[in-house]
Amino acid sequence: MILIIAAGLLLFNFRLLKKNRIYFNDYMEHSIYGFMNMILVVACAAMSMVFLAVQLPSDKGIKIYRKSLRFLASAYLIMSAIALLVLMLDLPAVNLIPMENLIVASLQAPLFTFTLIVLINPQFVTRSYVLKQLYPTVGFIVLFLLTATRWGNPVISNLEELKLLIYHPTVMVREIFLVYYACQLVYLTRVFIRQVDNYENKVDNFFSNSFLMHLPGIRYAFYSALVVGVSTLISCFVFTETATLIFTVIYCLFYIVFGFHYIQYPRIFKDIEQAIYPPVDFCELTENVQLTWHQLKAEILHERYYLVYGVTVEQMAQYLNISRTTLATFINTEEGMNFNTWITALRTQSAEELLSEHPDYSLTQIAEAINYGDSDLPSDLRYRLA
Repeated sequence: MILIIAAGLLLFNFRLLKKNRIYFNDYMEHSIYGFMNMILVVACAAMSMVFLAVQLPSDKGIKIYRKSLRFLASAYLIMSAIALLVLMLDLPAVNLIPMENLIVASLQAPLFTFTLIVLINPQFVTRSYVLKQLYPTVGFIVLFLLTATRWGNPVISNLEELKLLIYHPTVMVREIFLVYYACQLVYLTRVFIRQVDNYENKVDNFFSNSFLMHLPGIRYAFYSALVVGVSTLISCFVFTETATLIFTVIYCLFYIVFGFHYIQYPRIFKDIEQAIYPPVDFCELTENVQLTWHQLKAEILHERYYLVYGVTVEQMAQYLNISRTTLATFINTEEGMNFNTWITALRTQSAEELLSEHPDYSLTQIAEAINYGDSDLPSDLRYRLA
């Protein structure tokens, strides 16, 4: 299906090129650069259609992810449209601080950031917040069109020309836009890191095996996107078509790989759903508030609830007939750590006691005894037992 779409888009693009008098011989003069841009157009357009057509389970929690796919489809369509515009208008391969690159990058940066944040904190990403992040870019586009109409949009092929044109009105708009984009990357990186830290705190306070839920792939995806964003800044000062081609190849690879990884998210959503959308805490209405932490902890240790495989704060609270909020608060205040760290500490203590009693036990036997799979052992616990 994707190949059919890609072939159709490719044919359509060639017709557009002919219609705009970009003849085949002229096109072939920059065949590699033009070919890579054509691949970028087709790949982004095809992936955006995949995002819109992907079949998702009818789950209330997954509806936010469905919205994020629309955000991502928009980002890919924007990239496809700009790349197509570059081909249609036969824009120069070498142009310092090109407006088209800045427009794409400044629109893509918040869209990619928010499509990742929405996976771990759906409540954070609202329509009004997204629009606020896009308004400055729209303002720069309008300002650029006004100045370019009045004073033109000069092509700058080297630093000497940039020095001569540095105070040209349209060039100044491009320069200010470049500074804004750099600040935008810094701001979005801080927002992303803060949201990931909040998410990891949530899962650490909910799951005993939370290291499996930290979703490092989301960090990798963001930092990959950040590298592409920074490369866009660098590409604003390249002087050769070869360098421009290299950056175009990087963009192609990033958009394809990112898209295929993003559509895998529903497979892991079920595992983290409880932390993102905690179940209703019915025990809050019936819990015995007279129990002290000393009594509750004694029951946990005596019954060895902490050794239940994959136990969550919700399950342990049900064993104790208290609310998960009360239990989490007790652990945070009385033990000075989150749920995951406390459970790991108890399991480590049990493992060390078991190892002292049975020094001939293997790491696999110890892991099974404390209800960890051998591959599930946290690295710090594995190191201490090794």
